[in-house]
Amino acid sequence: MNYHLHKYKFNCMTVNGHNHRLLGYAGNMLGFGAFHFHFYYGVSSYDNHTHYFCGITGLPIRTENGHIHKMEGVLENNNMHEHKFKGYTFENVSYISSAQAASFGQ
Repeated sequence: MNYHLHKYKFNCMTVNGHNHRLLGYAGNMLGFGAFHFHFYYGVSSYDNHTHYFCGITGLPIRTENGHIHKMEGVLENNNMHEHKFKGYTFENVSYISSAQAASFGQ
């Protein structure tokens, strides 16, 4: 399987009357074929406070046009609260060359 990225976009669970949106790309693929996963990380801000997050996707879940990955975790505790999140990457996959992969995020 070629190196590829998955886009993700979903909301966290509401806590203290607000929620956070996670938006980004799960990249840095590790594994091969049907046995691979992606690392992801980011920052989510709302109303003058920030939560960091990072994690590893689940293994691929086959779909009609390719595959998706499950993402689940908790945003970093900040401002005396934390938010749980659960969602899936988008099915559409962006394939990139290994040279582009090496420079991703720089």
